[in-house]
Amino acid sequence: MQAVVEKLTPERRRELTRNTLIDAAADVFTKRGFHAASLEEIAETAGFTRGAIYKNFENKEELFYAVIERRIQGQLQRFSEALREDKGSATNSARMAGIWEEMLAFDTDWFTLDLEFRLYAMRNEDARKTWVEHERQLHDLVARFIEEQQKALGASTAVDADTMAGIVIPASQGFWQWAALDPDQVHYYRAFLEVLLKGVGYEQP
Repeated sequence: MQAVVEKLTPERRRELTRNTLIDAAADVFTKRGFHAASLEEIAETAGFTRGAIYKNFENKEELFYAVIERRIQGQLQRFSEALREDKGSATNSARMAGIWEEMLAFDTDWFTLDLEFRLYAMRNEDARKTWVEHERQLHDLVARFIEEQQKALGASTAVDADTMAGIVIPASQGFWQWAALDPDQVHYYRAFLEVLLKGVGYEQP
């Protein structure tokens, strides 16, 4: 019996093109940095013309945000899977901290790129506004994720998920900075997470 080949719709074709461009951008941004990365190299890496980028993204900044967003979604998915596989972590702050640390994974290349773009945003008002909006979306995403995991695991904290997200995200970024400069500092991050989780009373009712 001959296999039926699904015909690509315009929407599906655009989705595949967009994903390929994001993959290529992730490679080029990591290798070149945000400023040095060119749309020409990203398009060539993806196997498309520069015009394909402008059909899917307004500019290099928007493409960068798409790369970051995918990375965040992937991290949260890995965290969710890890929690499902290790349900005992819901009542053990040390194990929960270990899962969170593994999910974030100190990636010097990406941290350097993130810092580079933050400096760019601080010097460019339009980019700053966009970056602030992106950070707020990240905060909301993490807060919703914490709420969902608490509900799924039957766990609770003394502070709300919104506050938890507001603490964990900027604190994690600070620890990334130290770890990027001195890898021997990484263990302090786990200690911080354990103290935080104990302090907010992360437990099952």
